[in-house]
Amino acid sequence: MNPDIYKLLIVDDHPIVAEGIVSIASQQNNILCKSITRIENLLPTISAESFDLCIIDLELPEINGFQLIHLLQEQMPDCKILIYTMHEEPWVIAKLAEEEISGAVSKNASTSELKQAINQIRLGHKYFSEVFSILHKKQINIDLHKIPELSKREKEVLTYLSEGLSTSEISDLLCLSTNTIQTYRKRLMEKLEAKNVAELVYKGKEIF
Repeated sequence: MNPDIYKLLIVDDHPIVAEGIVSIASQQNNILCKSITRIENLLPTISAESFDLCIIDLELPEINGFQLIHLLQEQMPDCKILIYTMHEEPWVIAKLAEEEISGAVSKNASTSELKQAINQIRLGHKYFSEVFSILHKKQINIDLHKIPELSKREKEVLTYLSEGLSTSEISDLLCLSTNTIQTYRKRLMEKLEAKNVAELVYKGKEIF
């Protein structure tokens, strides 16, 4: 096989999405694509051949998306991983920040952005949609000795945010108004110098 061929594997349980990614990726020169829509076919495929890049969804019926990342890294350590997902929740982004991935693109983004991400990763770079911007910085600097004092209520709100609860859900649990919870969230972002909720949740994981 031509050594210049770039081999790409798509793992998505929706055939239409998988076919769409193949169509987008195939517009670039010397790219060979293969798609898998059933996880049972994954191990036989990656055992038989290697790939340069895997594009994976995080929500799959047979396996957790983060488990899939680890499986691919174990089986193909040299293969880059690009996340292509609808999930933009802060706790998902915070968890992705702990993973060794080369990119993440929202399925809400334009198809041209997915094409750009593939091209950038092929060139040896990383690529993240704007919603995943904190992933550009693999480590977010936080001095655990200089964390401002957090009140008991602030810690509760931060813990619930880290668990993926929405403002309304936290409001119901703590018997406080949604405006009050939003105030606590704003105060936490100021104290921890977080630019957005995703970064706040990520820093919350380091604190606790």
